[in-house]
Amino acid sequence: MSLNIKNPHNYHPIFEKTSKNTSFQSIIDLLTSSKYKSILTVVAPVHTETLRQFWFNTEIESENNNPVAITSKVGKSVIRISPFTISTTFALDDLGGKTNFEKP
Repeated sequence: MSLNIKNPHNYHPIFEKTSKNTSFQSIIDLLTSSKYKSILTVVAPVHTETLRQFWFNTEIESENNNPVAITSKVGKSVIRISPFTISTTFALDDLGGKTNFEKP
């Protein structure tokens, strides 16, 4: 089975300063020094069938009525997304932060 890559719907930013974007250069500086740079610049292929399987099998894990993780099975792999996995995967250095997905 071949995997089809989903056409991109989000494009990653290009943090290049040029003479054509001088009014945005302070924002470029802010974002490139931000802990979110790794999230903004990641280019991950999204495979259509994998995406469908993920959302078809998705369950929300809750503790005390607060969503703490999104869990799904894709093929034989169990995928678990939580504030902790997001923080460590993208090296956000904010492990003392949120432990669930509740609104602030």
